[in-house]
Amino acid sequence: MSDPTPTAARRCHHCHRPVAGTASRCEDCRNLRHTPDRAYRQEIADALFPPTARAALLGRIASGEHITDVCADLGITVSRARGYGTYAPAWGRALNLALTAGRDPALDHGTAMAYRYGRCRCPQCRAAKDATRP
Repeated sequence: MSDPTPTAARRCHHCHRPVAGTASRCEDCRNLRHTPDRAYRQEIADALFPPTARAALLGRIASGEHITDVCADLGITVSRARGYGTYAPAWGRALNLALTAGRDPALDHGTAMAYRYGRCRCPQCRAAKDATRP
């Protein structure tokens, strides 16, 4: 579906200056909105994945439970758990440490087979799986 507004007639939603392409804001207005928008998205992420759930997830994964099983029990998706690292890089590091601590020592880590058949999601197995993709 194409936009009926000609490109030359497009204006910034905030300051009403002309904008190029399909943007709804000019570069200056986008830069002004970056910090408040990021804070708003952080609030939403914190509400959907509260600190108690994050602590429970890390503890259970470090004890050896599988991330998909723990996420299902907590009522969140694996994507939400991993994606929270976008707003909190320390969370991403803590999750990788928990995945490494709770991994099965019987598996040959760092292989796509451990990822696929052993269901290991440690950083080494994820990297091996990504390396096999075309």
